Amino acid sequence: MNEMMIYGISALLICFTVLTFLLSRMPTNVFPENYEFKLDPFWYVSAVMLVGATAVFFLFPDLPDTVKTYHYTGILLPFVFAGVIYLCYLLDVNWLTNLLTFGAAYIISYMQPDEFQLFPAQLAPWQDKLAVAAIIFVLSKGLGLLNGIGGVASAQFCAVMVTAIILTYFGALPQFLAVIAMTYLGTMIAFAFFSWPPEKIVMSNGAFASIGFIMGCFMLDAANEFAEAPMLIAASYLVTEVLIALYNRFICHEKTDSLYMNTSYYKTSNEGIYDAGVARGILKILAIDIVLSLMQIVAYERLAIPVFAVALNLWFLSILSGDTNPEELVSLTKWGKKVVKGVFSKKKKS
Repeated sequence: MNEMMIYGISALLICFTVLTFLLSRMPTNVFPENYEFKLDPFWYVSAVMLVGATAVFFLFPDLPDTVKTYHYTGILLPFVFAGVIYLCYLLDVNWLTNLLTFGAAYIISYMQPDEFQLFPAQLAPWQDKLAVAAIIFVLSKGLGLLNGIGGVASAQFCAVMVTAIILTYFGALPQFLAVIAMTYLGTMIAFAFFSWPPEKIVMSNGAFASIGFIMGCFMLDAANEFAEAPMLIAASYLVTEVLIALYNRFICHEKTDSLYMNTSYYKTSNEGIYDAGVARGILKILAIDIVLSLMQIVAYERLAIPVFAVALNLWFLSILSGDTNPEELVSLTKWGKKVVKGVFSKKKKS
């Protein structure tokens, strides 16, 4: 454990220092107003992550619980696919972007060992691979969705990596994944330093969707080590915001230009304008999710705490938005009535 901590902390500090140096020299008005491909922060962030991850693989082949069990293609492919996904976002063709994102997610899922299944008792092997691909797809699209208030998406990414590091400390994950997590964490902390409101540098939704794909692939590696439930809890804020956005869009029929405008953080921050209270509130929710992830280690019911985490996130977000009766958000009766009413009103319009 001491050896892993030395490697990991070194990787974190090196990645943080390098990316801070690079980002501090970027013009503050480059993106998105005057876009230049070579100056997009996404390429700096992803490049440092990739170099750091591959360096761990090649420089420390004898890392305890052995790096050799992880093929280097498992590190490289997520970045290759992330670059392709990002380029599709630049083309601004939604159906092509969605198709390639899900296709890339399915390839990553298909490469997993045959004995690995998230839902072995509920789904056939081929169905389970589709379910895994769908989860990675949601994580990718969802992290892009969080790119509203600056720093929200990067904070969610950091929460997942911090959870992985703590899980490794308690022996729930191999040490190699913790070193990779620290590599990613150092890079994203550096970006968060510049993207936290008021933003000095921003990335597009497509860039964060690509980073979300990398995060989803990392979470899949953790799931291979039987830590799927804690990792899903760590991302439960992201899942909650996606559910809220879909609910507002398709059940409440709120017409907006972009789906992220239907999320709670966008509505509670005066339509995307920075609010310190909202930003601090979201950080508190992420901290609670990390604690719930650690509780999952000793839980017997694998899906009990993830469901509870999403419900708790809904409750906290309702308090954050100033709801006078936040307990109604977890009331099945009220939600059921709204859903039925929304479905029937949609049928009448059609």
